[in-house]
Amino acid sequence: MGHILQKLSCVVGVVFAVVIVFQYFEFPYGDVISSLFSASKIQITETGSYPPEKSYPFPQILADIPHGAEGTEPTDVHDKGIGTTYKGHDAHIRKDTRKKELDDSIDLRGNGVSGNQVVEKQNFKEHKASLRGIVPLANVSSVKEVSCKKQKRNVVSISDMYNILVHNRASSHSMKPRWPSRADQQLLEAKLQIGNAQFNEEDHNLYPSVFRNISIFRRSYELMEKTLKVYIYKEGDKPIFNQPERVLKGIYASEGWFMMQMKASKRFVTRKPKEAHLFYIPYSSKMLKATLSPNSYDRESVVPYLKNYLDMISGRYSFWNRTSGADHFLVACHDWGADETRQFMGTCIRAICNTDVEKAGFQLGKDASLPETNVRHPENPLRNLGGKLPSKRSVFAFFAGKMHGYLRPILLQHWENKDPDMKIFRRLPKMKDDKNYVEYMKSSKFCICAKGSEVNSPRVVEAIFYECVPVIISDNFVPPFFEVLDWESFAVFIQEKDIPNLKNILVSIPKKRYLAMHERVKQVQQHFLWHSKPIKYDIFHMILHSIWYNRVFRVNP
Repeated sequence: MGHILQKLSCVVGVVFAVVIVFQYFEFPYGDVISSLFSASKIQITETGSYPPEKSYPFPQILADIPHGAEGTEPTDVHDKGIGTTYKGHDAHIRKDTRKKELDDSIDLRGNGVSGNQVVEKQNFKEHKASLRGIVPLANVSSVKEVSCKKQKRNVVSISDMYNILVHNRASSHSMKPRWPSRADQQLLEAKLQIGNAQFNEEDHNLYPSVFRNISIFRRSYELMEKTLKVYIYKEGDKPIFNQPERVLKGIYASEGWFMMQMKASKRFVTRKPKEAHLFYIPYSSKMLKATLSPNSYDRESVVPYLKNYLDMISGRYSFWNRTSGADHFLVACHDWGADETRQFMGTCIRAICNTDVEKAGFQLGKDASLPETNVRHPENPLRNLGGKLPSKRSVFAFFAGKMHGYLRPILLQHWENKDPDMKIFRRLPKMKDDKNYVEYMKSSKFCICAKGSEVNSPRVVEAIFYECVPVIISDNFVPPFFEVLDWESFAVFIQEKDIPNLKNILVSIPKKRYLAMHERVKQVQQHFLWHSKPIKYDIFHMILHSIWYNRVFRVNP
């Protein structure tokens, strides 16, 4: 017995020494070991997931990964009802499967789709933490051929964003107020009622198909109308503070329109700060840049100005100090808004257009994604609303814009003048009221919303305005009203790396699904419209609701 144990210990020692040598000299011992063993599948189990509200199973192993495609990842089509999220370098399928999907799939120009154009549907989520660096393989011996190169940025899927939101909401601990108020108790009561919302479909002005949970939204909105009081600071030099009329036109108009309508609101505004649930800092990020740094690109240059403003109001009032700003909010659409408010105003609820979940301190569950709206006619913001019927939309996919950022040149490199169905342009010839651009939006089935210098783009809301299905190409962009809207039911999300496969992905969407998405774009449109006087469920009320909703769920007993 002792002799056997002695031999066994020698064997173990030799194996251990070999492993150490291979590791020290960085030999590819994984390949050596993998040549001894093979498996048709590697099982990956779910561990440590965020508290899910909906179930998102982990990736299933694909058996048909093409050989020799270094850096290739498996294709993913996350299909939540009609909603669609596409991932992966290529749209590969097994030709002997997916027959039903192939039969249903049509080229939206009326032609059939070949087998290699249909995207393999995989109902899975790539977990942000536990799956990083794991590559699904057909067998272990193919490690070298499909080895996953480390990406410069981690890409967070829409489903992962929602899991993070749920996780942050469940674990959030907003700073305990230094002294209690009646407003805190009212928010706690609202939180309880929202959480216990009963299902009903009495309000025919809302469409359940575009919401995550229509009953929760309806109850929250009702309580906002009944309960919410906002105090607006009067301090601040114009035009940076309290002068919305300077920002009612163009792509940053959301901050001007919101300020104007918030200040005019008789339902929500109170002159008694002690009864306020929220405190509004009425500044314009566009006017801050235009006034203090018109010729500079240094975002930090404007930060001291905001710091001095906070010092002033916190010295004059006690409200900021009571919660360290947790019950204060700002609305900023300029690209600089996220960076200039991150340091000294990061405890506020920041409703901003530049919502990169991986940058600028944007916090899901606290901050809100502000819609970037390009208002061309301030006197009539609804002018030219709507578009053609699906059957009359002669353009398959459309994009035109300045070459801001790194992504748009890549888009044009692959698709400009490459395919008659893909109308991908640089800037179109200038016409009055952007008539040429508007006509393309109204006549296209899919409108490409490619990020510019930052993740946000006014094309997302423009597509909805002109009833064109948005195709969002912007990794880690948190879309507006993310807390309540089911974006995957009416928009297509494509990872930046998949631009070469853009047409195949869009062509693979069955006609029935496209028509449903188009109808839902029309249903959700009411939530993205500015009116001269706000109406129920419009963009003003939706922005305010996002702020209210996030505040309510961060209040703890």
